[in-house]
Amino acid sequence: MRLHDDNPMDVIGVEAAARASFLRMRQCKWRLVRAFEVFTRLLLSMLPSRQAREKSSAPPANVLVIEYWNLGDLAIAVPFLRNLRHRFPQARISLLVQAGLESFLEGQGLVDEFIPVRVPWAQHFDRWRKYNPFSRHWISFARSLLVLRSRQFDCAFSGRMDVRDNFILWASGARRRIGYGIGGGGHFLTDRVKPDLSRPHRAQIWQHLLESQDGLTNAQVEGFRLSDAEKERARSFLLSRGIPSGAFLIGIHPGARIPTRRWGEERFAEVARRMLSETDAHVLWFSEPGNSCNVPMMQRFHAVSLDLRFFLAVLSRCRLLVCNDSGPMHLANLLDVPVVAVFGPQRPEWFGPRGPHDRVVIHPEFSCRPCFDYCIFDEPHCLRTISCDEMCDAIKGVLRPMEPQAPERMGAHG
Repeated sequence: MRLHDDNPMDVIGVEAAARASFLRMRQCKWRLVRAFEVFTRLLLSMLPSRQAREKSSAPPANVLVIEYWNLGDLAIAVPFLRNLRHRFPQARISLLVQAGLESFLEGQGLVDEFIPVRVPWAQHFDRWRKYNPFSRHWISFARSLLVLRSRQFDCAFSGRMDVRDNFILWASGARRRIGYGIGGGGHFLTDRVKPDLSRPHRAQIWQHLLESQDGLTNAQVEGFRLSDAEKERARSFLLSRGIPSGAFLIGIHPGARIPTRRWGEERFAEVARRMLSETDAHVLWFSEPGNSCNVPMMQRFHAVSLDLRFFLAVLSRCRLLVCNDSGPMHLANLLDVPVVAVFGPQRPEWFGPRGPHDRVVIHPEFSCRPCFDYCIFDEPHCLRTISCDEMCDAIKGVLRPMEPQAPERMGAHG
């Protein structure tokens, strides 16, 4: 195993600091991880040893990237994938991705092969259901690991800082396995990357994997490509809803997969009312297909429910997105759409929006943050105490620099 530092003990010390800073892992959980490490080390010692393979100076021909979590997590990894493609333009890049999300990156030129998977612990929020030994997902997961092993990857990457992902890297059989030992499982890696404590955002953590391999990365690489047909479909759709081509569009997405990250539809609706009364903007109220919601009936207010690719095309025409800490926030970043996001349980320095004009509305005084979405109270007070006034002030702060593009009445009643 290669430790990317002259002093291996220094790497281990930095990992311990990163574990406290990046993961906030409690001692009881770390003891479980250490017990798993002891067990797997013993198991590996009983397996037939294989001849160690020398590091090759030739660029890899077959690369695996592991990111099987949710849409927002996949969006965070897009800059890494684009830099990976720039560095290894001739390589065949495969992505282990949650089944159902393959269409998101189709046509981007980043991935040559999507390997869909349903990893048991990524399917449910409930702790018991995550590790239910009788779940049918374990069988399909084992089959997916066999598929990975048959691909004979030259190298594999994971930026999750998780012992489970490091195990998947080892199970893939990749010649080089590049990741972090912060969350345990460093013995599964061939290249154990020293974390950079000054760059805690998950997008930076992904990028640092490439930098550790003596590769330069560009944070300004092109974001997300939409086809001309998708752009035209979005334009025609908006016209069909009575929205003029030059209208100033504000998108509002009140949803989030995790309940403790939802500020509340009624609060977002109040923000919409104020924006409509104080500006000449049109408001697009986005909801997930199949989800019912009670939306206000107002002039220049448009409730829409779109599939993923169509949502991206319509979102790209917005001048601003107002949302929770959620996947759409990261998608707006890829499309260079400014964001005003309300944050509760999570830390924006880890998962916040990264655009130059983005704003995060948060009450930083809650010491229980991050709770990793398992709220210790009867409701997430970190969210509930954020007022509509605070959200509207943040929105106005983003819109003012857009003048004269911003709606003419912006701030007239502020």
